[in-house]
Amino acid sequence: MLSRLALRPFRPIKASEVTVNSTRNAYIHFKRKWDVNSYDEMRELRKMLGSITDKDAMMATIANRCEEPDKAEWPEPNRMTRRAGVIAKKLGCMSYWTRDGESHAMCALQILDSTVMDVSVMGPDDRTGVWMAGGQMTAEEIAKTPDYKLEPFRARSMHPCHEVRFMGTSIDSLLPVKTVLGSSHFRCGQFVDVLGTSIDRGFQGGMKRHGFKGLPASHGVTRAHRAIGAIGHKKDGLWRGTKMPGHMGGYRRYARCMRVVRVDHKNNVIFVRGRHTIGYITEFVSIHDATYYPPHSAVPHPTHFTARDGELPEQQFWDEVIQPGSDTFVFEGESN
Repeated sequence: MLSRLALRPFRPIKASEVTVNSTRNAYIHFKRKWDVNSYDEMRELRKMLGSITDKDAMMATIANRCEEPDKAEWPEPNRMTRRAGVIAKKLGCMSYWTRDGESHAMCALQILDSTVMDVSVMGPDDRTGVWMAGGQMTAEEIAKTPDYKLEPFRARSMHPCHEVRFMGTSIDSLLPVKTVLGSSHFRCGQFVDVLGTSIDRGFQGGMKRHGFKGLPASHGVTRAHRAIGAIGHKKDGLWRGTKMPGHMGGYRRYARCMRVVRVDHKNNVIFVRGRHTIGYITEFVSIHDATYYPPHSAVPHPTHFTARDGELPEQQFWDEVIQPGSDTFVFEGESN
């Protein structure tokens, strides 16, 4: 049994699976047996959570670290570290060429200056993370927005935004309020998960919704060519989950393990490999570090600080991508 569990992919421990009781002793609820990797990791997590006595004091410590990131002592990231995500807008798809001469599709996602709006540390729902706001409203949109939606932004002296989403993080990756995350939060070559709302296609038949073949075009079939056919012979109804016509799309879905192939720091745009990013163009999406891949070694923790990590160029490319303007073929002279 242990050997079978060891073959399954490792999933980092979520903050929602960790709870602190009234005596400040940390204990872990594991929903899957293969989350237990070693007692050393559990002991480190208890030590980290047991030192928390006051949320305000902890946030003051985090704020002091971010003010002077080059002088502060940051905790080393581990397998349980989970950084904050960002809010982005889907711009569309384009292609790129690799050094082996192959063309691939990539999707452009513009990060909308995601700002930390609030911080949750083991709240009533046992979640630890930050509330991110992105996509600033125009003056006309603010005038048409009800006051109850603008009050949370006015209380924090922030510009109203279209999207506010919760981003689960580990305790060592929390950020102070009003911290702005941009394209420098990610690095070329790392894998990310993109969360969005799939395209809503309304009520669809079995052929479009599930890819059924349909009925023959002739040989006794009359006006039922796109029917789904037999659905079983259960006497007291249908089996639960039977594939039938119904509503298609409009669900929250993940596009997992998409590699970042290009980062445009000037326009705050990242390009991820593949065209299967969820949602319409101009749709809001959330970008997180990939769950099923280990963290990239070059990823800054908890985010990029110019004083600590230095300035970044306007454009960054993955090593396998041919950069625009570079020579694709090199002709060398024949040796005598």
